[in-house]
Amino acid sequence: MTTNRSYGTWCNRVNQYSTSPDSDILDFINGGDADWQELLEASGALERIRSEYRNAINEALPSSVALAGDEFIGPAYPAEDEFADYPTDEDGRLDIRAIVEEIDLSEIVDRNDPLTLEAIGRDELKSTAADPAKAASKAMSRLGVKPFTYHPHPESGRPQALFLAGEVRAAVAARPGKGKGGGRKTAA
Repeated sequence: MTTNRSYGTWCNRVNQYSTSPDSDILDFINGGDADWQELLEASGALERIRSEYRNAINEALPSSVALAGDEFIGPAYPAEDEFADYPTDEDGRLDIRAIVEEIDLSEIVDRNDPLTLEAIGRDELKSTAADPAKAASKAMSRLGVKPFTYHPHPESGRPQALFLAGEVRAAVAARPGKGKGGGRKTAA
């Protein structure tokens, strides 16, 4: 049986101005547009970001160390070479800050950014169609990209499909005929 102990909190091991990874995420997105922030929360994308960031942190840490809430927990007596492949601080302790700094939060946020069909058509597909949302709807259907959720349209209140930016960009980049000069200009 392994005895565990605290390796410290988020505040004293990663960011002295923050209480948890969740606070760091909120600080990161607070620079964005208020409507976007509201959409992140209401669509469930913010929770996906939180979950993905915490998972990335735990994957980056040694397998015997974990982030639980805002605290890092690990073995009280690690094996001599257990942390050999991980950075250590000036005291020879596991350098959790250095490990966490390798994780790109902006990439996680970008991948989970909720996109409307209008945004996909206009920004991702660069559609010049009169109705870029319609062109995007056709493209997403052809590419097999499904909405991750639906959210009320800000004007009509009708359900509006939201797609994850990472899935959309991956599908668009891998679409057949991309870069060969073929296809219609309105949808791609």
